[in-house]
Amino acid sequence: MQRNNITATVLARERTAISVSATEWRWVTIFSGLLVAASVLPYLWAFISLNTQPNHRFVGILHSPLDSAVYIAKIEQGIRGAWLSTLTHTPEAVPSLFLNSFYLALGHLASALGLSALMIFHLARLTMSFAMFVAFYHLGSAIWQRLRPRRLFFSILAVGSGLGWLALILSPQTPQTQLAVDLNLFEAIPLLAIFANAHFPLAITLIALIAATYVTVFRPGFEMAPTFLNGGLSIALISLLLVIVLPHGWLPIASALVLYLIILSVRMRRLPRLELTWVSLTILPAVPILIYYWALLTAENPLSAWVAQNRIAPLPPDRYLFGFGLPLIAALPAIWRAVRYFERDGDRFMLLWLIVNVIILYLPLPMPQRSVIGLFIPIVYFATRAIEDFWFERIPIKWRDAALVAFFVFSVPSNVLMAIVPMIGINDPVRGEEGGLMMPKGYTEAFRWLNNVGEPGAVVLAHPLPSLWLPAYTALRVVYGHPYDTLEGSKRSNEVQQWYAGQNCRELIARYDVRYILTQRNTPYEGTICLNELGLRTPAAVYNDVSVYRVPRELGRDSP
Repeated sequence: MQRNNITATVLARERTAISVSATEWRWVTIFSGLLVAASVLPYLWAFISLNTQPNHRFVGILHSPLDSAVYIAKIEQGIRGAWLSTLTHTPEAVPSLFLNSFYLALGHLASALGLSALMIFHLARLTMSFAMFVAFYHLGSAIWQRLRPRRLFFSILAVGSGLGWLALILSPQTPQTQLAVDLNLFEAIPLLAIFANAHFPLAITLIALIAATYVTVFRPGFEMAPTFLNGGLSIALISLLLVIVLPHGWLPIASALVLYLIILSVRMRRLPRLELTWVSLTILPAVPILIYYWALLTAENPLSAWVAQNRIAPLPPDRYLFGFGLPLIAALPAIWRAVRYFERDGDRFMLLWLIVNVIILYLPLPMPQRSVIGLFIPIVYFATRAIEDFWFERIPIKWRDAALVAFFVFSVPSNVLMAIVPMIGINDPVRGEEGGLMMPKGYTEAFRWLNNVGEPGAVVLAHPLPSLWLPAYTALRVVYGHPYDTLEGSKRSNEVQQWYAGQNCRELIARYDVRYILTQRNTPYEGTICLNELGLRTPAAVYNDVSVYRVPRELGRDSP
Protein backbone atom coordinates (compact mmCIF):
# COMPACT_ATOMS: atom_id res chain seq x y z
CA MET A 1 0.00 0.00 0.00
CA GLN A 2 2.82 2.40 0.90
CA ARG A 3 4.57 1.59 -2.38
CA ASN A 4 1.42 2.45 -4.34
CA ASN A 5 1.16 5.81 -2.54
CA ILE A 6 4.77 6.62 -3.37
CA THR A 7 4.22 5.68 -7.01
CA ALA A 8 1.10 7.86 -7.21
CA THR A 9 3.00 10.80 -5.75
CA VAL A 10 5.84 10.40 -8.25
CA LEU A 11 3.39 10.24 -11.16
CA ALA A 12 1.60 13.35 -9.90
CA ARG A 13 4.88 15.24 -9.73
CA GLU A 14 5.78 14.14 -13.25
CA ARG A 15 2.42 15.39 -14.54
CA THR A 16 2.87 18.78 -12.88
CA ALA A 17 6.56 19.31 -13.54
CA ILE A 18 7.46 22.20 -15.82
CA SER A 19 10.01 21.03 -18.35
CA VAL A 20 11.64 23.60 -20.62
CA SER A 21 14.65 22.68 -22.72
CA ALA A 22 17.78 24.80 -23.01
CA THR A 23 16.89 25.44 -26.66
CA GLU A 24 13.53 26.87 -25.65
CA TRP A 25 15.08 29.16 -23.05
CA ARG A 26 17.63 30.31 -25.62
CA TRP A 27 14.79 31.20 -28.00
CA VAL A 28 12.91 33.02 -25.22
CA THR A 29 16.03 34.91 -24.16
CA ILE A 30 16.79 36.11 -27.68
CA PHE A 31 13.18 37.03 -28.44
CA SER A 32 12.76 38.83 -25.11
CA GLY A 33 16.07 40.62 -25.45
CA LEU A 34 15.12 41.92 -28.89
CA LEU A 35 11.78 43.24 -27.61
CA VAL A 36 13.44 44.98 -24.67
CA ALA A 37 16.08 46.44 -26.97
CA ALA A 38 13.32 47.69 -29.27
CA SER A 39 11.88 49.71 -26.38
CA VAL A 40 15.20 51.57 -26.18
CA LEU A 41 15.21 52.68 -29.84
CA PRO A 42 12.64 55.49 -29.46
CA TYR A 43 14.74 56.95 -26.65
CA LEU A 44 17.89 56.84 -28.77
CA TRP A 45 15.98 58.71 -31.45
CA ALA A 46 14.75 61.24 -28.90
CA PHE A 47 18.20 62.02 -27.52
CA ILE A 48 19.70 62.24 -31.02
CA SER A 49 16.92 64.56 -32.16
CA LEU A 50 17.74 66.98 -29.33
CA ASN A 51 20.77 68.09 -31.30
CA THR A 52 18.39 69.90 -33.64
CA GLN A 53 16.51 71.61 -30.76
CA PRO A 54 19.13 73.73 -28.95
CA ASN A 55 16.57 75.72 -26.94
CA HIS A 56 14.70 72.73 -25.50
CA ARG A 57 15.54 69.72 -23.39
CA PHE A 58 14.01 66.26 -23.53
CA VAL A 59 12.60 65.33 -20.11
CA GLY A 60 13.77 61.74 -20.53
CA ILE A 61 10.31 60.16 -20.79
CA LEU A 62 8.46 59.43 -24.05
CA HIS A 63 5.43 57.52 -22.84
CA SER A 64 3.00 58.55 -20.11
CA PRO A 65 5.08 61.50 -18.85
CA LEU A 66 2.24 62.63 -16.56
CA ASP A 67 2.53 59.47 -14.46
CA SER A 68 6.25 58.95 -14.92
CA ALA A 69 7.05 62.36 -13.45
CA VAL A 70 5.33 61.25 -10.23
CA TYR A 71 7.23 57.96 -10.13
CA ILE A 72 10.57 59.68 -10.70
CA ALA A 73 9.69 62.14 -7.93
CA LYS A 74 9.17 59.12 -5.63
CA ILE A 75 12.58 57.78 -6.65
CA GLU A 76 14.03 61.18 -5.81
CA GLN A 77 12.47 60.92 -2.35
CA GLY A 78 14.15 57.54 -1.94
CA ILE A 79 17.49 59.00 -3.03
CA ARG A 80 17.07 61.57 -0.26
CA GLY A 81 16.56 58.75 2.26
CA ALA A 82 12.76 58.45 2.57
CA TRP A 83 11.05 55.07 3.13
CA LEU A 84 7.57 56.60 3.25
CA SER A 85 6.27 58.65 0.35
CA THR A 86 4.57 62.02 0.37
CA LEU A 87 2.82 64.12 -2.26
CA THR A 88 5.24 66.67 -3.70
CA HIS A 89 2.99 67.91 -6.52
CA THR A 90 0.82 69.80 -4.03
CA PRO A 91 1.60 72.83 -1.81
CA GLU A 92 0.38 71.22 1.44
CA ALA A 93 2.72 69.25 3.64
CA VAL A 94 0.68 66.03 3.75
CA PRO A 95 1.40 62.94 5.91
CA SER A 96 3.93 60.41 4.65
CA LEU A 97 2.42 57.08 3.60
CA PHE A 98 3.37 53.51 2.81
CA LEU A 99 2.70 53.92 -0.92
CA ASN A 100 4.87 53.72 -4.05
CA SER A 101 7.38 51.76 -1.97
CA PHE A 102 8.82 50.12 -5.06
CA TYR A 103 10.01 53.48 -6.38
CA LEU A 104 11.30 54.55 -2.97
CA ALA A 105 13.36 51.34 -2.91
CA LEU A 106 14.66 52.17 -6.39
CA GLY A 107 15.71 55.54 -4.99
CA HIS A 108 17.75 53.88 -2.26
CA LEU A 109 19.32 51.59 -4.86
CA ALA A 110 20.12 54.58 -7.07
CA SER A 111 21.74 56.32 -4.10
CA ALA A 112 23.90 53.27 -3.39
CA LEU A 113 24.96 52.96 -7.04
CA GLY A 114 25.43 56.68 -7.62
CA LEU A 115 22.77 56.81 -10.36
CA SER A 116 20.23 59.50 -11.15
CA ALA A 117 16.51 58.97 -10.62
CA LEU A 118 15.92 58.95 -14.37
CA MET A 119 18.68 56.40 -15.00
CA ILE A 120 17.47 53.92 -12.37
CA PHE A 121 13.90 54.37 -13.64
CA HIS A 122 14.88 53.17 -17.12
CA LEU A 123 17.22 50.43 -15.92
CA ALA A 124 14.43 49.04 -13.73
CA ARG A 125 11.97 49.34 -16.62
CA LEU A 126 14.20 47.28 -18.91
CA THR A 127 15.01 44.68 -16.25
CA MET A 128 11.38 44.16 -15.24
CA SER A 129 10.34 43.97 -18.90
CA PHE A 130 12.76 41.12 -19.58
CA ALA A 131 11.54 39.31 -16.46
CA MET A 132 7.95 39.71 -17.67
CA PHE A 133 8.65 37.95 -20.96
CA VAL A 134 10.44 35.09 -19.20
CA ALA A 135 7.47 34.74 -16.83
CA PHE A 136 5.13 34.48 -19.83
CA TYR A 137 7.00 31.49 -21.18
CA HIS A 138 7.14 29.95 -17.73
CA LEU A 139 3.35 30.24 -17.55
CA GLY A 140 2.92 28.81 -21.03
CA SER A 141 5.11 25.83 -20.16
CA ALA A 142 3.03 25.23 -17.03
CA ILE A 143 -0.09 25.00 -19.19
CA TRP A 144 1.10 23.13 -22.29
CA GLN A 145 3.55 20.29 -22.79
CA ARG A 146 3.82 20.84 -26.55
CA LEU A 147 6.17 23.43 -28.04
CA ARG A 148 3.83 25.06 -30.59
CA PRO A 149 1.10 26.26 -28.16
CA ARG A 150 3.78 27.43 -25.72
CA ARG A 151 5.39 29.64 -28.34
CA LEU A 152 2.05 30.79 -29.71
CA PHE A 153 0.85 31.78 -26.24
CA PHE A 154 4.12 33.59 -25.55
CA SER A 155 4.15 35.38 -28.91
CA ILE A 156 0.59 36.69 -28.65
CA LEU A 157 1.17 37.88 -25.10
CA ALA A 158 4.50 39.46 -25.99
CA VAL A 159 3.59 41.41 -29.15
CA GLY A 160 -0.17 41.17 -29.56
CA SER A 161 -2.61 44.01 -29.08
CA GLY A 162 -6.13 45.03 -30.06
CA LEU A 163 -7.93 46.90 -32.81
CA GLY A 164 -7.77 50.33 -31.25
CA TRP A 165 -6.01 51.55 -34.38
CA LEU A 166 -9.06 50.52 -36.42
CA ALA A 167 -11.44 52.23 -33.99
CA LEU A 168 -9.32 55.38 -34.30
CA ILE A 169 -9.59 55.28 -38.10
CA LEU A 170 -13.36 54.88 -37.84
CA SER A 171 -13.66 57.70 -35.30
CA PRO A 172 -10.60 59.99 -35.56
CA GLN A 173 -12.10 62.70 -33.32
CA THR A 174 -12.23 60.45 -30.24
CA PRO A 175 -10.66 62.15 -27.18
CA GLN A 176 -7.48 60.60 -25.82
CA THR A 177 -9.17 59.45 -22.61
CA GLN A 178 -11.88 57.62 -24.58
CA LEU A 179 -9.65 55.68 -26.96
CA ALA A 180 -9.63 51.89 -26.89
CA VAL A 181 -7.51 50.54 -24.06
CA ASP A 182 -4.69 49.43 -26.36
CA LEU A 183 -4.20 53.13 -27.24
CA ASN A 184 -5.04 54.51 -23.82
CA LEU A 185 -3.96 52.24 -20.95
CA PHE A 186 -0.34 51.10 -21.05
CA GLU A 187 -1.00 48.43 -18.43
CA ALA A 188 -3.62 46.72 -20.61
CA ILE A 189 -1.12 45.40 -23.17
CA PRO A 190 2.20 43.87 -22.05
CA LEU A 191 4.28 45.31 -24.89
CA LEU A 192 2.98 48.80 -24.09
CA ALA A 193 3.71 48.27 -20.40
CA ILE A 194 7.43 47.98 -21.10
CA PHE A 195 7.43 51.49 -22.59
CA ALA A 196 5.58 53.08 -19.67
CA ASN A 197 7.42 52.33 -16.43
CA ALA A 198 8.98 49.60 -14.28
CA HIS A 199 6.13 48.60 -11.98
CA PHE A 200 3.66 47.64 -14.73
CA PRO A 201 5.90 44.86 -16.15
CA LEU A 202 6.87 43.86 -12.60
CA ALA A 203 3.21 43.50 -11.62
CA ILE A 204 2.45 41.50 -14.78
CA THR A 205 5.44 39.26 -14.01
CA LEU A 206 4.11 38.55 -10.53
CA ILE A 207 0.60 37.90 -11.84
CA ALA A 208 1.96 35.43 -14.41
CA LEU A 209 3.94 33.60 -11.71
CA ILE A 210 0.85 33.32 -9.50
CA ALA A 211 -1.16 32.02 -12.45
CA ALA A 212 1.53 29.43 -13.27
CA THR A 213 1.44 28.16 -9.69
CA TYR A 214 -2.31 27.69 -9.56
CA VAL A 215 -2.64 26.21 -13.04
CA THR A 216 -0.43 23.49 -11.60
CA VAL A 217 -2.11 23.27 -8.18
CA PHE A 218 -5.63 23.02 -9.64
CA ARG A 219 -4.67 20.31 -12.11
CA PRO A 220 -6.28 16.93 -11.34
CA GLY A 221 -3.78 14.62 -9.65
CA PHE A 222 -1.81 17.34 -7.87
CA GLU A 223 -1.27 16.24 -4.26
CA MET A 224 1.70 18.18 -2.87
CA ALA A 225 1.09 20.37 0.16
CA PRO A 226 3.00 23.68 0.11
CA THR A 227 6.38 23.80 1.82
CA PHE A 228 9.29 26.22 1.91
CA LEU A 229 11.01 24.29 -0.89
CA ASN A 230 8.23 23.53 -3.40
CA GLY A 231 6.89 27.03 -3.96
CA GLY A 232 4.87 27.68 -0.81
CA LEU A 233 7.16 30.42 0.48
CA SER A 234 7.66 31.85 -3.01
CA ILE A 235 3.94 32.27 -3.71
CA ALA A 236 3.45 34.05 -0.37
CA LEU A 237 6.28 36.48 -1.11
CA ILE A 238 5.07 37.03 -4.68
CA SER A 239 1.56 37.83 -3.45
CA LEU A 240 2.87 40.23 -0.81
CA LEU A 241 5.08 42.02 -3.35
CA LEU A 242 2.23 42.28 -5.86
CA VAL A 243 -0.22 43.84 -3.40
CA ILE A 244 2.47 46.38 -2.45
CA VAL A 245 3.51 47.18 -6.03
CA LEU A 246 0.02 47.28 -7.56
CA PRO A 247 -3.01 46.17 -5.52
CA HIS A 248 -5.20 46.62 -8.61
CA GLY A 249 -3.31 43.70 -10.17
CA TRP A 250 -3.60 41.50 -7.09
CA LEU A 251 -7.36 41.92 -6.65
CA PRO A 252 -8.67 40.14 -9.81
CA ILE A 253 -6.51 37.04 -9.63
CA ALA A 254 -6.91 36.71 -5.86
CA SER A 255 -10.69 37.08 -6.19
CA ALA A 256 -10.70 34.43 -8.91
CA LEU A 257 -8.80 32.05 -6.62
CA VAL A 258 -11.31 32.54 -3.80
CA LEU A 259 -14.24 32.02 -6.18
CA TYR A 260 -12.57 28.87 -7.53
CA LEU A 261 -12.30 27.51 -3.99
CA ILE A 262 -15.97 28.23 -3.28
CA ILE A 263 -17.10 26.47 -6.47
CA LEU A 264 -14.78 23.54 -5.81
CA SER A 265 -16.14 23.19 -2.27
CA VAL A 266 -19.72 23.15 -3.53
CA ARG A 267 -18.95 20.56 -6.18
CA MET A 268 -16.94 18.31 -3.86
CA ARG A 269 -19.36 18.85 -0.94
CA ARG A 270 -16.41 19.27 1.37
CA LEU A 271 -13.66 21.76 2.05
CA PRO A 272 -10.72 21.14 -0.33
CA ARG A 273 -7.96 21.44 2.26
CA LEU A 274 -5.02 21.13 -0.11
CA GLU A 275 -6.26 23.84 -2.47
CA LEU A 276 -7.33 25.98 0.50
CA THR A 277 -3.83 25.78 1.95
CA TRP A 278 -2.26 26.90 -1.31
CA VAL A 279 -4.73 29.74 -1.91
CA SER A 280 -4.34 31.00 1.65
CA LEU A 281 -0.68 31.62 0.86
CA THR A 282 -1.81 34.18 -1.72
CA ILE A 283 -4.56 35.76 0.37
CA LEU A 284 -3.23 35.94 3.94
CA PRO A 285 0.08 37.78 3.32
CA ALA A 286 -1.85 40.55 1.59
CA VAL A 287 -4.44 41.08 4.34
CA PRO A 288 -2.44 43.58 6.49
CA ILE A 289 -1.64 45.68 3.42
CA LEU A 290 -5.28 45.62 2.30
CA ILE A 291 -6.43 46.72 5.76
CA TYR A 292 -3.98 49.63 5.55
CA TYR A 293 -5.27 50.62 2.11
CA TRP A 294 -8.88 50.41 3.31
CA ALA A 295 -8.10 52.64 6.29
CA LEU A 296 -6.46 55.12 3.94
CA LEU A 297 -9.45 55.17 1.61
CA THR A 298 -12.04 55.63 4.35
CA ALA A 299 -10.28 57.89 6.87
CA GLU A 300 -11.05 61.59 7.07
CA ASN A 301 -7.68 63.28 6.64
CA PRO A 302 -5.96 65.80 4.35
CA LEU A 303 -5.63 63.06 1.72
CA SER A 304 -9.40 62.62 1.34
CA ALA A 305 -9.39 65.04 -1.61
CA TRP A 306 -6.60 63.01 -3.22
CA VAL A 307 -8.56 59.78 -2.82
CA ALA A 308 -11.74 61.40 -4.15
CA GLN A 309 -10.18 62.78 -7.32
CA ASN A 310 -8.63 59.40 -8.11
CA ARG A 311 -12.12 57.94 -8.54
CA ILE A 312 -12.41 57.96 -12.32
CA ALA A 313 -15.45 56.77 -14.26
CA PRO A 314 -14.91 53.35 -15.93
CA LEU A 315 -14.41 53.19 -19.68
CA PRO A 316 -17.31 52.06 -21.90
CA PRO A 317 -17.29 48.31 -22.69
CA ASP A 318 -16.57 48.86 -26.39
CA ARG A 319 -13.24 50.48 -25.46
CA TYR A 320 -12.20 47.14 -23.96
CA LEU A 321 -13.67 45.08 -26.80
CA PHE A 322 -11.75 47.06 -29.41
CA GLY A 323 -8.72 47.19 -27.12
CA PHE A 324 -8.35 43.42 -27.00
CA GLY A 325 -9.41 42.99 -30.62
CA LEU A 326 -8.41 39.88 -32.53
CA PRO A 327 -7.07 37.91 -29.53
CA LEU A 328 -10.49 38.29 -27.90
CA ILE A 329 -12.34 37.35 -31.09
CA ALA A 330 -10.09 34.32 -31.57
CA ALA A 331 -10.67 33.30 -27.94
CA LEU A 332 -14.49 33.14 -28.17
CA PRO A 333 -14.79 29.43 -29.14
CA ALA A 334 -12.53 28.38 -26.26
CA ILE A 335 -14.37 30.65 -23.82
CA TRP A 336 -17.68 29.09 -24.88
CA ARG A 337 -16.21 25.60 -24.44
CA ALA A 338 -14.98 26.54 -20.95
CA VAL A 339 -18.47 27.77 -20.02
CA ARG A 340 -20.09 24.55 -21.31
CA TYR A 341 -17.74 22.04 -19.70
CA PHE A 342 -16.28 24.07 -16.80
CA GLU A 343 -13.41 21.63 -16.43
CA ARG A 344 -11.28 21.69 -13.32
CA ASP A 345 -7.99 22.26 -15.15
CA GLY A 346 -6.80 25.64 -16.42
CA ASP A 347 -10.06 26.37 -18.25
CA ARG A 348 -12.11 26.84 -15.08
CA PHE A 349 -9.51 29.00 -13.35
CA MET A 350 -8.89 31.16 -16.43
CA LEU A 351 -12.63 31.57 -17.05
CA LEU A 352 -13.27 32.70 -13.48
CA TRP A 353 -10.29 35.05 -13.68
CA LEU A 354 -11.65 36.55 -16.90
CA ILE A 355 -15.16 37.03 -15.50
CA VAL A 356 -14.03 38.43 -12.15
CA ASN A 357 -11.58 40.80 -13.81
CA VAL A 358 -14.27 42.26 -16.06
CA ILE A 359 -16.57 42.81 -13.07
CA ILE A 360 -13.84 44.56 -11.06
CA LEU A 361 -13.29 47.03 -13.91
CA TYR A 362 -16.73 48.46 -13.13
CA LEU A 363 -16.61 48.48 -9.33
CA PRO A 364 -16.55 51.87 -7.54
CA LEU A 365 -12.83 51.76 -6.76
CA PRO A 366 -10.16 54.43 -7.21
CA MET A 367 -8.92 54.16 -10.80
CA PRO A 368 -10.67 50.83 -11.53
CA GLN A 369 -9.16 50.64 -15.02
CA ARG A 370 -5.80 49.80 -13.38
CA SER A 371 -7.24 46.31 -12.79
CA VAL A 372 -7.04 45.66 -16.53
CA ILE A 373 -3.34 44.91 -16.06
CA GLY A 374 -3.69 41.11 -15.96
CA LEU A 375 -6.74 40.67 -18.17
CA PHE A 376 -4.79 40.01 -21.37
CA ILE A 377 -3.36 36.77 -19.91
CA PRO A 378 -6.64 34.76 -19.70
CA ILE A 379 -7.74 36.24 -23.03
CA VAL A 380 -4.56 35.03 -24.72
CA TYR A 381 -4.86 31.68 -22.95
CA PHE A 382 -8.27 31.13 -24.52
CA ALA A 383 -7.08 32.52 -27.85
CA THR A 384 -4.26 29.97 -27.90
CA ARG A 385 -6.62 27.14 -26.92
CA ALA A 386 -9.07 28.16 -29.64
CA ILE A 387 -6.41 28.50 -32.33
CA GLU A 388 -5.02 25.05 -31.52
CA ASP A 389 -8.29 23.19 -30.94
CA PHE A 390 -10.87 25.08 -33.00
CA TRP A 391 -9.51 27.38 -35.70
CA PHE A 392 -6.73 25.07 -36.94
CA GLU A 393 -9.32 22.30 -37.25
CA ARG A 394 -11.29 24.48 -39.67
CA ILE A 395 -8.48 26.17 -41.59
CA PRO A 396 -6.77 24.03 -44.26
CA ILE A 397 -3.18 23.15 -43.40
CA LYS A 398 -1.79 25.10 -46.35
CA TRP A 399 -3.48 28.31 -45.10
CA ARG A 400 -2.62 28.06 -41.40
CA ASP A 401 0.70 29.87 -41.57
CA ALA A 402 -0.82 32.66 -43.66
CA ALA A 403 -3.72 32.95 -41.20
CA LEU A 404 -1.32 33.28 -38.28
CA VAL A 405 0.69 35.93 -40.13
CA ALA A 406 -2.51 37.88 -40.81
CA PHE A 407 -3.51 37.51 -37.16
CA PHE A 408 -0.29 39.15 -36.00
CA VAL A 409 -0.31 41.77 -38.77
CA PHE A 410 -3.67 43.05 -37.55
CA SER A 411 -2.76 42.65 -33.85
CA VAL A 412 0.47 44.66 -33.88
CA PRO A 413 -0.39 48.13 -35.36
CA SER A 414 -1.64 49.60 -32.07
CA ASN A 415 1.69 48.77 -30.42
CA VAL A 416 3.63 50.32 -33.30
CA LEU A 417 1.42 53.40 -33.22
CA MET A 418 1.88 53.89 -29.48
CA ALA A 419 5.65 53.44 -29.80
CA ILE A 420 6.22 56.00 -32.57
CA VAL A 421 3.62 58.73 -31.93
CA PRO A 422 5.60 60.40 -29.09
CA MET A 423 8.58 60.83 -31.42
CA ILE A 424 6.58 63.39 -33.38
CA GLY A 425 6.71 65.71 -30.39
CA ILE A 426 10.48 65.44 -30.12
CA ASN A 427 10.86 67.01 -33.57
CA ASP A 428 8.31 69.74 -32.85
CA PRO A 429 8.97 71.82 -29.69
CA VAL A 430 5.37 73.07 -29.55
CA ARG A 431 3.94 69.55 -29.64
CA GLY A 432 6.71 68.36 -27.35
CA GLU A 433 5.76 70.90 -24.70
CA GLU A 434 2.05 70.13 -25.09
CA GLY A 435 2.76 66.43 -24.59
CA GLY A 436 5.04 67.01 -21.60
CA LEU A 437 8.03 65.55 -23.46
CA MET A 438 10.17 68.68 -23.75
CA MET A 439 10.79 71.85 -21.79
CA PRO A 440 12.57 75.08 -22.60
CA LYS A 441 16.23 74.71 -21.68
CA GLY A 442 16.02 77.44 -19.07
CA TYR A 443 13.70 75.41 -16.85
CA THR A 444 16.12 72.53 -16.44
CA GLU A 445 18.84 74.98 -15.39
CA ALA A 446 16.41 76.73 -13.04
CA PHE A 447 15.67 73.35 -11.44
CA ARG A 448 19.37 72.88 -10.81
CA TRP A 449 19.58 76.31 -9.16
CA LEU A 450 16.53 75.63 -6.98
CA ASN A 451 17.90 72.23 -5.96
CA ASN A 452 21.15 73.85 -4.84
CA VAL A 453 19.85 76.94 -3.03
CA GLY A 454 16.13 76.33 -2.42
CA GLU A 455 14.76 75.50 1.00
CA PRO A 456 13.65 71.83 1.15
CA GLY A 457 9.87 71.63 1.18
CA ALA A 458 9.43 75.23 -0.01
CA VAL A 459 6.59 75.92 -2.45
CA VAL A 460 7.28 77.03 -6.03
CA LEU A 461 4.80 78.72 -8.36
CA ALA A 462 5.28 77.80 -12.00
CA HIS A 463 3.09 76.93 -14.94
CA PRO A 464 1.91 73.28 -15.19
CA LEU A 465 4.67 71.82 -17.39
CA PRO A 466 7.71 72.72 -15.26
CA SER A 467 5.59 72.12 -12.13
CA LEU A 468 5.07 68.54 -13.30
CA TRP A 469 8.82 67.88 -13.42
CA LEU A 470 10.19 70.14 -10.70
CA PRO A 471 9.53 67.64 -7.83
CA ALA A 472 11.40 64.99 -9.82
CA TYR A 473 14.62 67.03 -9.66
CA THR A 474 14.36 69.01 -6.43
CA ALA A 475 13.16 68.69 -2.82
CA LEU A 476 10.60 71.43 -3.36
CA ARG A 477 6.83 71.36 -3.83
CA VAL A 478 4.62 73.17 -6.31
CA VAL A 479 1.23 74.93 -6.24
CA TYR A 480 -0.12 72.79 -9.08
CA GLY A 481 1.74 70.03 -10.91
CA HIS A 482 -0.57 67.09 -11.50
CA PRO A 483 -4.33 66.59 -12.02
CA TYR A 484 -4.47 63.72 -9.49
CA ASP A 485 -1.48 64.20 -7.17
CA THR A 486 -2.23 67.86 -6.52
CA LEU A 487 -4.93 68.10 -3.85
CA GLU A 488 -7.98 69.82 -5.32
CA GLY A 489 -6.15 69.75 -8.62
CA SER A 490 -8.79 71.45 -10.74
CA LYS A 491 -9.06 74.37 -8.32
CA ARG A 492 -5.28 74.80 -8.06
CA SER A 493 -4.86 74.69 -11.83
CA ASN A 494 -7.35 77.53 -12.25
CA GLU A 495 -5.65 79.57 -9.53
CA VAL A 496 -2.27 79.24 -11.24
CA GLN A 497 -3.70 80.27 -14.60
CA GLN A 498 -5.41 83.28 -13.00
CA TRP A 499 -2.20 84.38 -11.27
CA TYR A 500 -0.24 84.45 -14.50
CA ALA A 501 -3.14 86.38 -16.05
CA GLY A 502 -2.76 89.04 -13.34
CA GLN A 503 -5.48 88.03 -10.85
CA ASN A 504 -5.33 87.28 -7.10
CA CYS A 505 -1.65 88.13 -7.03
CA ARG A 506 -1.13 88.51 -3.28
CA GLU A 507 -3.84 86.06 -2.21
CA LEU A 508 -2.28 83.03 -3.94
CA ILE A 509 1.22 83.78 -2.66
CA ALA A 510 -0.02 84.12 0.92
CA ARG A 511 -2.43 81.16 0.77
CA TYR A 512 0.24 78.66 -0.25
CA ASP A 513 3.24 80.39 1.31
CA VAL A 514 5.01 80.53 -2.06
CA ARG A 515 8.78 81.06 -1.76
CA TYR A 516 9.83 80.98 -5.43
CA ILE A 517 8.21 81.97 -8.72
CA LEU A 518 9.24 80.84 -12.20
CA THR A 519 8.29 82.97 -15.20
CA GLN A 520 8.97 82.66 -18.91
CA ARG A 521 9.49 85.75 -21.06
CA ASN A 522 7.24 86.38 -24.06
CA THR A 523 4.72 83.69 -23.08
CA PRO A 524 1.38 83.65 -21.22
CA TYR A 525 3.47 82.65 -18.18
CA GLU A 526 5.43 85.90 -17.98
CA GLY A 527 3.41 87.03 -14.94
CA THR A 528 4.33 90.71 -15.38
CA ILE A 529 1.20 92.17 -13.74
CA CYS A 530 1.48 90.15 -10.53
CA LEU A 531 5.25 90.56 -10.32
CA ASN A 532 4.82 94.34 -10.43
CA GLU A 533 2.05 94.25 -7.83
CA LEU A 534 4.27 92.21 -5.51
CA GLY A 535 7.23 94.48 -6.13
CA LEU A 536 9.35 91.67 -7.56
CA ARG A 537 11.37 93.38 -10.26
CA THR A 538 14.80 91.74 -9.99
CA PRO A 539 15.01 87.95 -10.45
CA ALA A 540 17.33 85.90 -8.26
CA ALA A 541 18.48 83.94 -11.32
CA VAL A 542 17.89 84.05 -15.07
CA TYR A 543 18.39 81.17 -17.50
CA ASN A 544 17.58 81.94 -21.12
CA ASP A 545 13.93 83.09 -21.10
CA VAL A 546 13.23 81.67 -17.61
CA SER A 547 13.50 83.84 -14.51
CA VAL A 548 13.47 82.71 -10.89
CA TYR A 549 12.11 85.12 -8.29
CA ARG A 550 12.62 84.71 -4.57
CA VAL A 551 9.50 85.78 -2.64
CA PRO A 552 10.18 87.75 0.59
CA ARG A 553 8.71 86.09 3.69
CA GLU A 554 6.60 89.12 4.48
CA LEU A 555 4.49 88.32 1.39
CA GLY A 556 3.78 84.75 2.53
CA ARG A 557 1.40 83.36 5.14
CA ASP A 558 3.97 84.04 7.86
CA SER A 559 3.49 87.76 7.37
CA PRO A 560 1.69 89.68 10.13
